[in-house]
Amino acid sequence: MINTKTNTNLKALFLTVIIICFYSCQKSESLDFYKRTIVIDDYFDCQNSDCAITEIFLLESINENEIARKINSQIEKAACTSLNIEDDTKINNIEKALKSFNTSYQEIKKEFPEEIIPYEASINCDISYRNASILSVVIDSYIFTGGAHGSGNTNYLNINPNTGSIIDHKKLLENLTDFSKYAEKIFRENHAIPENQSINSTGFFFENNMFNLSENIGFTDTHVILFYNQYEISSYAEGPIQLKFKKEEVADYFSINIL
Repeated sequence: MINTKTNTNLKALFLTVIIICFYSCQKSESLDFYKRTIVIDDYFDCQNSDCAITEIFLLESINENEIARKINSQIEKAACTSLNIEDDTKINNIEKALKSFNTSYQEIKKEFPEEIIPYEASINCDISYRNASILSVVIDSYIFTGGAHGSGNTNYLNINPNTGSIIDHKKLLENLTDFSKYAEKIFRENHAIPENQSINSTGFFFENNMFNLSENIGFTDTHVILFYNQYEISSYAEGPIQLKFKKEEVADYFSINIL
């Protein structure tokens, strides 16, 4: 008599091994990236009509698996944020966001043909650091939609390369409170703010007169960066504020390997 129960168990075991192997291969597969150039002329006849001035370089993984697709989606969504200039606009596709940005410019240009300076959009994505635990992507952007000056921003996107999910800044840290205290100490030293005076005593404008840890945390091969964009804690004229730490000096504050 054939033991069908044993055969069934073997089949189930074999299937489980295949699934585990497939998942493990997908997780361990090295991610390769390239920059895709998004050209506005591909969507509008800019030879015969006014178009916004754009320069967009989107970082994308060339790997064909679910994790790579999720990472690409996260980066594209973050890049689109800069182009979503309308209050009620939330577009997560870069081509659609670019079309919306240019259409907004063309509509206002028709209404005020002699007054409007061309809109500008510059977006560039790069890998600032990567290891087996983290993929840190930096997105530099500059958007001009009229007024005295445009808006430049630098944002870091920290992604788990094994899942494709965003790593929230709070989950990056083993002890948020301790790191915040250490960061404030270094910030005060760098900007000559005495311990017994308000963090805003030299001209910064932290909310509620209390040091706030930037949610914009980035990584390079050598440093951890807290990045405050213009207007976050200082005036436009002051420009962005960076607080840098040597990685080996702060590695113990983090819940993942950053070295």
